[in-house]
Amino acid sequence: MVRVTRKTAFALALGAVTMLGACKKSDDAADTTVAAADTSMSAGAGSSTSMNAAAAAPAPVTDAGILATLAAANQGEIDAGKLAESKATSASVKSFAHDMVVAHTAMLKSGDALAKKLNITPDAAAADSINAMNQSTGAALSAAAKGSAFDSAYVNAQVAGHQYVLDMIKRDEGAAQNAELKSALTAAEPKVQAHLDRIKAIQGKMM
Repeated sequence: MVRVTRKTAFALALGAVTMLGACKKSDDAADTTVAAADTSMSAGAGSSTSMNAAAAAPAPVTDAGILATLAAANQGEIDAGKLAESKATSASVKSFAHDMVVAHTAMLKSGDALAKKLNITPDAAAADSINAMNQSTGAALSAAAKGSAFDSAYVNAQVAGHQYVLDMIKRDEGAAQNAELKSALTAAEPKVQAHLDRIKAIQGKMM
């Protein structure tokens, strides 16, 4: 079996799904830091205190942001799964990919319906980083040779990605303001955990 390097697996994992509000939190913190640094350079020396304060105060996660990042995460899983359905050669990997397309399509539709029901317009800007990572992952998987190399790349990315998403769901449960959105996140937890357990088992057999 051809194994991907740790660097490649990590890069793919970043794009895998990604994923929820934490991506936006991190980006907001980074953007704030850059903005503060620019202000500091314009104003001259002596602005380091305000720069540090700005960097320590990332923008809060909103329900609109959570809904947008959830949608982007689900779409990323659907796209990667469809690609794996055609390029994977392992029967277990192809089966997993197919089930991810089905499961995340249902989750995407459910999220869209919830947003409409709550009359919340998803904050598209909150999903910019996830969409970029989805594109990066798609490009990397498209470039991977069909067969064991692709299977390894997809599986490694899915393991890391689902763990990441699971952690983000747990964090966003505490940040969500709307009770129904909070319940939806709670309901999604065991589903993502089941996906993670399954792909870990597949990964274990490939080693």
